[in-house]
Amino acid sequence: MGLIHLVNTGASPASRRQGGRFLAVFGLLAAIALPVRAQTPLPPLVRLSTGDDYPPFSSSTEAGGGAAVALVKAVFAELKQPIALEIEPWMRGQERLQSQQIDGTFPYVPNPERLTLYRYSRPLATIRIRLFTRKGVPLADLPLGAASGQTLCIARGTSPAVPSARLLLSGQATLVNGSDVATCFKLLLAKRVDLVQTHEHLAKRAMRQLEQPADAVVPVGGDDPRAFEETGLHFIVSRHAPQGEALIAAFDRGLAALRENGQFAEILSRYGLTLPSS
Repeated sequence: MGLIHLVNTGASPASRRQGGRFLAVFGLLAAIALPVRAQTPLPPLVRLSTGDDYPPFSSSTEAGGGAAVALVKAVFAELKQPIALEIEPWMRGQERLQSQQIDGTFPYVPNPERLTLYRYSRPLATIRIRLFTRKGVPLADLPLGAASGQTLCIARGTSPAVPSARLLLSGQATLVNGSDVATCFKLLLAKRVDLVQTHEHLAKRAMRQLEQPADAVVPVGGDDPRAFEETGLHFIVSRHAPQGEALIAAFDRGLAALRENGQFAEILSRYGLTLPSS
């Protein structure tokens, strides 16, 4: 989930747009949380959705449903706003959000296509998306730019992060879509693909699921900033929802209050996470 980036019971938070349009994300994010011009009332009951199997952010195996679930509940409690939260497949949540059957969903990474459809809150957390390979293969010790003729597995519904997009656009890698992250890692360990895109938390989770040691896979490119993309996870609403702008503004106020009173940091710390920078 997608890149999710949301990754999951069907699809991750993402699409498959590539290339220079990735740069548009950063300009558009600057306008995420504009002030509401008028005090639009929120619905009496805010209807929310999230997916499963995206640890440590949203997962039935995590205490309290995961860091993002705990944080979103705390935000609405701070606002004294009643909510109804459903757990459903990621793609269904997006479809219901677009048709305004629900008011919001989370946690999603921004990409150019989604930014035209949804309003984004301030980040709930940040993740580092990168490429992984098998321990001991030559690629594990090479710079990412040295990859050539590789097969790259990305979970279906997840957009390529910047390092992946570079390899795909240059022809250095060929895309293979797996049904989910665990499937991509199965293919990697079976030597049917060379690289898998995900973030560190999901890589560790996949190794546990596959009953493999955590170091069976390793990140490519080390600490080279070109080898990963750091991005945020957000609460999103439809751009077409009449109360969407007001809901994002209220959510950001609640999130700011949790940052001020220490609850934001405390909730994230339960899951081994730290505060996002903004």
